[in-house]
Amino acid sequence: MSARHLLEYAAYRLGGALVRRLPRASAHRLAVGVASRVFERGGRSTHRTLANLRIAYPDLPEERRREIGRRSFENVAVNAIDWLRSESWTSEELRARVEVRGEEHLGAALAGGRGALMLTLHLGNFEIAASVPPLWGFEFSVVGRPTGNRLLYRRIVEGRERTGTHVIDRTGALRGMIRALRQGHAVGILNDHYTRRSRGGIFAPLFGVRCLTSAGLAMVALRTGAPVIPGYTVRDGEDRFVVTWQPPLELPRTGDRKRDVEEATTRFNAALESIIRKHPEQWLWGTRRFRYSPDLDYDPYA
Repeated sequence: MSARHLLEYAAYRLGGALVRRLPRASAHRLAVGVASRVFERGGRSTHRTLANLRIAYPDLPEERRREIGRRSFENVAVNAIDWLRSESWTSEELRARVEVRGEEHLGAALAGGRGALMLTLHLGNFEIAASVPPLWGFEFSVVGRPTGNRLLYRRIVEGRERTGTHVIDRTGALRGMIRALRQGHAVGILNDHYTRRSRGGIFAPLFGVRCLTSAGLAMVALRTGAPVIPGYTVRDGEDRFVVTWQPPLELPRTGDRKRDVEEATTRFNAALESIIRKHPEQWLWGTRRFRYSPDLDYDPYA
């Protein structure tokens, strides 16, 4: 364990302790103020955010795109505060702060006996959402991407598992996902970020522009027959979150596996785009989502 990782972990513990001592409103105001200043100062993340918004919303005035970008930064900051605060919440307190819509869709999908795959994205407070399904009586697993700092990642895993969620390490995730599905779990997968070709990325449209997207979810769904349920969470006021589970998506089954994987991934991106368009201020825009797109004759992040 490096000295830098130890310092990062110490800062995390100290920051969490300070946040939990502050009144909620004060902590939120502080987070929003810092995030807004960071956005307005510019920098790499601001540049990427605005580049993505210009691709997704070419007809919006630049002022409106900047407003969405700034509020997205603020949402990330408030999410971090709420994640730190939520470490001290009991399961009963967490359940009281969350409204679930579409519980029947997840229940019906799991009743089929093949488990279910939950297609989700970096929108709203997705960390808190990972703790929700077990509180409603569902067996739930989520694919986690380890961080470089093992101490921090251990705390993140502990936070996700405190209500009964199981974490599947991204290394060897395919085997873990199939095992969880056979055990009747719903398996949550964040599928809204850029994925290299060498890691199974294929081009699928998002906001009308093809971008590299993980095909793993489509491959598992077609192989196992597990239904795919779009799910997401949004902030709905102070300490209020709404988790929505939508009806399962119809998957292509033509017998041409390559074509079916491509078409299913296209449908997944369409479902995610529909969710983002409803709540653009709560999506994480600051990634290189459209990197290497064949539909762009320029580098949007240069």
